Amino acid sequence: MRWLVPLAAGLLAGALGFWVSLDQVPGFIMSRTMERILDGGAPLNGVTHVPPVTETSRGVVRPSPDILYSVCPFDLSDGPLLIQAQWPQSGSYASISLYDAHTNNIFTLSDRDQGRAAAIWLDQADTTTGPAGAIPVESPSETGLVLYRRIVEDPSGLEAADAGRRSFMCETQQR
Repeated sequence: MRWLVPLAAGLLAGALGFWVSLDQVPGFIMSRTMERILDGGAPLNGVTHVPPVTETSRGVVRPSPDILYSVCPFDLSDGPLLIQAQWPQSGSYASISLYDAHTNNIFTLSDRDQGRAAAIWLDQADTTTGPAGAIPVESPSETGLVLYRRIVEDPSGLEAADAGRRSFMCETQQR
C-alpha cells in the first residue's frame, strides 16, 4: 500500500508532462512565433519577404544563407486564404509549407510537384468554393503560418531569385 500513492503520483505527473509537452508547448511556440512576426511589422494574411540571411542573422537557429524566405501569418476568421506563387523556371527549388497553430505541417507543395504556378485554397471548413485549379487544403486551426522557401544555388542569381519569390501572395477571400 505504501507504494501505491507514489506510483499514482508518478503516473499522474508523467501523464501531465506528456500532455503539456505534446499539446501545450507547440501552441505556445507558434503563438510566440506569430507574435514576433506580427510585432516585426508583418501583415496578417499578407506576405513579408524576409531579407537574405547573413552571418549575423539569428532569427532562426543556424539559418541557411542559400535560402530566401517569405512568410504569411494567417487568420481564417475573416475568410479563406488564396495562396499563389510562380515557380522558378529551372534549376532552382521552391516550396510552400503550411503550418497550423500547433506547429504541425499540414501541407507542402514544391515546384517539383506541379507546373509553373501554384494556387492553394486554405480554409477551415469549406474547401470546395475555391477558384478552379487551386488545391484545396483544410486547416485544423484558425491561425497559422505559410512559409515560402526559395533556394539560391548561385549568389549571382540572388537578385533574380528575390524578384521571382515576390510572386508569392496570400490574400483573404470572401466566403
